[in-house]
Amino acid sequence: MHIKRITIQGFKSYRDETTTDPLSPHHNVVVGRNGSGKSNFFAAVRFVLSDAYTNLGREERQALLHEGTGPATMSAFVEIVFDNADNRFPTGKDETVVRRTIGLKKDDYSLDKKSSTKSEIASLLESAGFSRSNPYYIVPQGRITSLTHAKDAERLTLLKEVAGTKVYEARREASLKIIDETERTRAKIGEDLALIEERLGELDSEKEELDKYRSLDRERRCLEYAIYSVEQEDIVEQLDEIDIRREQLVVAVNARQETCGDLERQASDLEPEIRAAKQALEILRIEHEQLAFEAEDHARARAQVESAIQDLEQDRATGRDSITELRRTVDNLSREVRKRENELAKVEGNYEKALAAETQLREQFEVADQQRKSLLQKQGRSGHFSSKSQRDKWLQTEIARLETSVQQHRAQVVATEEEQAGLRTRLDEIKSSVSAAREKADSCAEQISTMQAQEVGLREDKDAKASKRKELWRKEARLETEGSDLREELKRAERALGGTVDRATSEGLQALPGICERLGLSGVHGPLFELFEVDETYRSCVETIAGSSLFHVVVDTDDTASRIMDELNRKKLGRLTFMPLNRMHPPPATYPEASDAIPMIERLRFSRRYQRAFEQVFGRTIICPSLEVGSGYARSMNLTAVTLEGDKVDRRGELMGGFSSRKGSRLEAAKALVHIQGRVKEAERQEKEIMAALSTLDQEITGQHSELQLLSAHVMQANNERSSAKQDLKQLAKTEASAKLFAENASKSLASLNAQLRSAERELQTMQTEIGTPFSRGITAEERSQLEQLATQADAQASELSQLLAKRVELEGRRNVLQNELGLGMRMRLEDAQRQLEQATAENPDKTIGVRSRELAKVAQAQDQISQQLTDIHQEIEDKTREITDLEKQLSETQARLDTENRRVQGEMEQLDKCLAQRNLYLQKKNEYMRNIQDLGVLPEEAFRNFNRAQLPKLAKKLHKTNEKLKTFGHVNKKAFEQYTIFARQREGIQQRKRELDQSAASIEELIEVLDQRKDEAIERTFNQVSKYFSQVFTKLVPAGKGSLIMQRRTDNTADDSMDGGGSNTSTSVENYTGVTIRVSFNSSTDEGLHMQQLSGGQKSLVALALIFAIQQCDPAPFYLFDEIDANLDAVHRTAVADMIHELSRSSQFVTTTFRPEMLVHADKFYGVTFENKVSQITTITQGAAVSFIDETQPS
Repeated sequence: MHIKRITIQGFKSYRDETTTDPLSPHHNVVVGRNGSGKSNFFAAVRFVLSDAYTNLGREERQALLHEGTGPATMSAFVEIVFDNADNRFPTGKDETVVRRTIGLKKDDYSLDKKSSTKSEIASLLESAGFSRSNPYYIVPQGRITSLTHAKDAERLTLLKEVAGTKVYEARREASLKIIDETERTRAKIGEDLALIEERLGELDSEKEELDKYRSLDRERRCLEYAIYSVEQEDIVEQLDEIDIRREQLVVAVNARQETCGDLERQASDLEPEIRAAKQALEILRIEHEQLAFEAEDHARARAQVESAIQDLEQDRATGRDSITELRRTVDNLSREVRKRENELAKVEGNYEKALAAETQLREQFEVADQQRKSLLQKQGRSGHFSSKSQRDKWLQTEIARLETSVQQHRAQVVATEEEQAGLRTRLDEIKSSVSAAREKADSCAEQISTMQAQEVGLREDKDAKASKRKELWRKEARLETEGSDLREELKRAERALGGTVDRATSEGLQALPGICERLGLSGVHGPLFELFEVDETYRSCVETIAGSSLFHVVVDTDDTASRIMDELNRKKLGRLTFMPLNRMHPPPATYPEASDAIPMIERLRFSRRYQRAFEQVFGRTIICPSLEVGSGYARSMNLTAVTLEGDKVDRRGELMGGFSSRKGSRLEAAKALVHIQGRVKEAERQEKEIMAALSTLDQEITGQHSELQLLSAHVMQANNERSSAKQDLKQLAKTEASAKLFAENASKSLASLNAQLRSAERELQTMQTEIGTPFSRGITAEERSQLEQLATQADAQASELSQLLAKRVELEGRRNVLQNELGLGMRMRLEDAQRQLEQATAENPDKTIGVRSRELAKVAQAQDQISQQLTDIHQEIEDKTREITDLEKQLSETQARLDTENRRVQGEMEQLDKCLAQRNLYLQKKNEYMRNIQDLGVLPEEAFRNFNRAQLPKLAKKLHKTNEKLKTFGHVNKKAFEQYTIFARQREGIQQRKRELDQSAASIEELIEVLDQRKDEAIERTFNQVSKYFSQVFTKLVPAGKGSLIMQRRTDNTADDSMDGGGSNTSTSVENYTGVTIRVSFNSSTDEGLHMQQLSGGQKSLVALALIFAIQQCDPAPFYLFDEIDANLDAVHRTAVADMIHELSRSSQFVTTTFRPEMLVHADKFYGVTFENKVSQITTITQGAAVSFIDETQPS
């Protein structure tokens, strides 16, 4: 049962009539912006189903109506359509519609378009599993927050509500009111007794004549009692003699009936055993044939696999030597490459150091040489000029020339640097391409290995599924044989049941299912015998009372019965008697409160929806231990009494009894029919499951075949891609070597240009300095000294520079040699050898031999298993044949004994019927005397003297004289006597009433104690259940942690470890409990844990959710509504909560709202709520649209 549709109009923000598309029976998610109307949607459901909107005032009603532009909304309604296919609502319909309409002055409910009351709706919801004591199947906004802030005492109050203590408290309060009313009644009875005693005292004033009259009247009544008692004793003696004879016959009949019953059971048990044995024998023979065919198939497969392995062994011997040689070559080349790479790394390091030292020394040499040249040029120029102006003019010309040269050098440096940067970029791109090509080759190799492993696994899985398919084929054949036998049994059971009713009724019952299917009738519940169960002890008496009513058909309305009868008459399909529930109003029955009278209806197990039908048939019947007890109750209580043996007495005194054979039992035949129908349905269900499994296996095997072909194509494609990547690596290696050479030449050119630029700049600076100095002939002494020092320094630096240059050239040459050897020789040879090794390894048949060997082992194992199965089945066939022979012999002997015992029982039953007729006659006389004695009223002690039958004439004469004397007291105040008698009877009745009230008060006080005890037990039981489920739910939500509920007591106001969910202390009263505390750990299952006050907000919300889930599992509901329960949780815990809802949605319906994406992952249906012009609408959306909306509303 689940919510199918919801229609809202005029309720809060839903102005226009809005109907949801059919909801999923599992998980539904509602999304929408804040204020769009999601919470109003949940409020609409609560408005109909919960107690949240009861006893509303005018202002509260107005708040529920839509307020917006346009005409004012005068009324609103919410309608919920439930899918009732499982009949959890006892309405007999596949859909149940509950509607609530509210206005400013009205609040109405309707059920299936018919007016109803809130109490009827509440009872209907409770019958379907909606508990008032557990309102947590609807969790609105704020409920989680309130639970996180709840105190221990508040959680205890919640636990009491879940335990249903309100019911006990209500009954206790009602009992206390009854006690108060009883006390007032007892006080009133005391006053009445005082008044009666006063009135009796007044009547005693006429004591003389009244005493004489009473004395004579007492004597008359004593004499009449003596006469009646003697007659009654005589009849009792006759009845005792009849009862003794009857008991002897009953004992004999019962003994023989038990013997017959045992023989019948033995025969009925042997017949299905024989049929089952024959069926099993036929199945064994079919399995033997199938296994023989499979054995031949496995033998052929084994021969093929062995031949293939021999061929592969020959190929492996040839390829093993070449693989060993290739591995040796790869190892040698790998060692040489590593050796060259290590030497190259060392040479490159030395080369870089030498180049740096050479560059530094060259710069120092150029500076000193430039200074020396400048001094020499100055010394040479001093003789060419006659004045300072002539010198300066020449310097200015040189300065201009040098400035132009410097600019040209700088432009060349910039161009060279750009060229070098481009070369470095190109080199980086080449290196990236090399890495990508190498990664692609490695990836292709991994893919090939993975796909080959997948291919092996797929082949093994395919073979396993093929074997499973063969097993299912065998099961299918076995089920076909069993189904054929079961259908034959069903026909026999139908014939057996048809033999217990008339032909017209039998034909009608057989035609009933077809008529219901053709007319599409859902209100036909079936014959009465299909609607109840009864223990074997009460079978005979139930069958006696029910009679032909067992085959009356229960329907919902008389219209349904009329349609079926018209169809029966039109097609002449027999006759049936119908019991329309809407027309049945059986009068209530009053049962005696005694242990020897059991209402029969209490011993029947049936659905409450058929209560009226069963009250109509069994409502006025009680089960008694004997006919004597039953006859008394039948007359006094206007009931029908029946014994366990099936003897019946009704309220008119009619008796019915005798032997009833189990063989002709209607209930037995009906029970057997229902049982075989269940077996037939189960066999059909298993056959459908096997057919579905076979279809699935066929599809899976076909799919795996396609996957194997696809994998082969992918392996070939990966090999091609790998070869292409290795070819690219060779070309890229050559390109990388060329790019490195160009980059190195560019670096050398840049260094040369920088040196020329620095030389020109220093010469320019020298001339600019000289132009500002005084003119002189020659150079100064200081400059001559500096010139000499610079000459010496330049010679030393030139010598050292020559040595560094020679060393650097030598290292550079060695580096180039190593690079050429590695790049163009050894690495290429190594890659070629590795490729050849991989190809040889891939072509090596070892793997194929391993696969074939495993295949051969499986085939051999299957062949051995089938051989063993054939041996076992052959032995089982022989055993089953001997078993059938023995069972048939036992059945023949049992049938012969049963016929003999039945003839004996028939004779004894005829004698028993005669005894019952005599007994019935004597009982009528006895009852007549008993009524006469009862009319005499209360008698004195002397009336109970013993008399015998010989004294009857004397007693009659004495009675005549006494009656004559009484005639002389005609003047006695008869009215006073009658009043005295009436008051005396009233006093006796009031005293009896007082005693009953005293007993009732004691019983009610005892009931209050029982209610208190049950309330305590309910709270403790509920706490244990909620605590256990809380620990389980918390472990699912937080796998690394643990949680527990702990009960607190008033005695020490501390947690009681014995009440943490592991057990209950029954000696502790619930009144001593002060609260329920929660202790959880989020990172360890062994830590003591933290209390709620020590947790963060998100952790508190998760704990509150765990508590709600635990309460729900303790008292499950058909569906749940959660409004933004994951608002305060982090992503991990939201995922855990979403997974739990997904798991629970398999058995219950969930409707949730959320702003988080985790809840959307496993949901089945999605709805979006929009809000435009102050009006809300709800529509069905896709999962993608829901995810997009959540992403838009997520904070950045």
